[in-house]
Amino acid sequence: MKIDIYAFTGNGAKLCDKLIENLNEHEVDAYIPEKYLSCARLIKPREENLYKALEKSFKNADSIIFVGSAGIAVRAVAPFVRSKKTDPAVICMDERGINVISLLSGHIGGANKLTLKIADIVGGNPVITTATDINGKFAVDEWAHNSNLHIMSLKRARDIAADILENKKIGFESDFKVNGGLPPEMDLDEKETGICISLDSNKSPFKNTLNLIPKVVSVGVGCRKETDFNDVYNAVREVLGKHNISHFAVKSINSIDLKKEEEGIKRTAEVFKVPFHTYSKEELNKIQGQFSNSDFVKKVAGVDTVCERAAIAGSQSKTLIINKTVVNSVTVAAAADEYEVVI
Repeated sequence: MKIDIYAFTGNGAKLCDKLIENLNEHEVDAYIPEKYLSCARLIKPREENLYKALEKSFKNADSIIFVGSAGIAVRAVAPFVRSKKTDPAVICMDERGINVISLLSGHIGGANKLTLKIADIVGGNPVITTATDINGKFAVDEWAHNSNLHIMSLKRARDIAADILENKKIGFESDFKVNGGLPPEMDLDEKETGICISLDSNKSPFKNTLNLIPKVVSVGVGCRKETDFNDVYNAVREVLGKHNISHFAVKSINSIDLKKEEEGIKRTAEVFKVPFHTYSKEELNKIQGQFSNSDFVKKVAGVDTVCERAAIAGSQSKTLIINKTVVNSVTVAAAADEYEVVI
């Protein structure tokens, strides 16, 4: 986790040192006006104005901590706040560490969890205001984030949270094995509103269904040199769609290292917001299994099939869920990690 800390006083600088020392399992950078550098050992001078510095933090950091007033924190982050799906966790604490406030992205961003940890480090009072937390209720958005599940609809997640706060029961259905008992807020007999965990985002077992998609699918792609981005992107979407797999289930795009600069594949990974991994022919040939065979691919790339072997290489599983499929000369295959729902 990347954490950026901003402090504004000498006492705040001293508190930054304590946080850095106790959050050493994370990548932590702390910034302070240059005149307070002598107050601490581990901090860096803030060379840019706060607006420009925070613009970078919102893009690159997972969490932002302010050591100062809540007013400074609110005004500083306001221009950059976009969505609870993408905003980093934002925490504010006073320079003496008396109160530690979860300010933004409490559940999905993990601010509530980090607030509790920081409060324990500094001996402060954690201030958490999200309704499910203060009422001791199941928080579906936080649980989904921690379980590597994509939330298809934040509105339905909010509606479910509202129902839970009104002590209404929520239904539950999963295509995957469930490890642990259901929380008291869930009832398998409930059919009106519920949560569905599946690779298929169109599955709707309830009148009001919140679809949660495990990000476990590794996609392998092969194509000719300089294949157009639209051909690659549309091929991946089409193949996944034919197998009722949401593109939100994709965790990585994979190919042979001959394609590491192939713009069509690189841009497809960027649009999916997943990493693009490439492998040498030696790495791909070591993978065991029954695969498609192409003499042309073998001659050009040195492997019998790129997409199938690359899909397996990017997965924790050794089993394909989609065999080699050709769409407009683009080859697509997919493998899926083993996944179980932990409650």
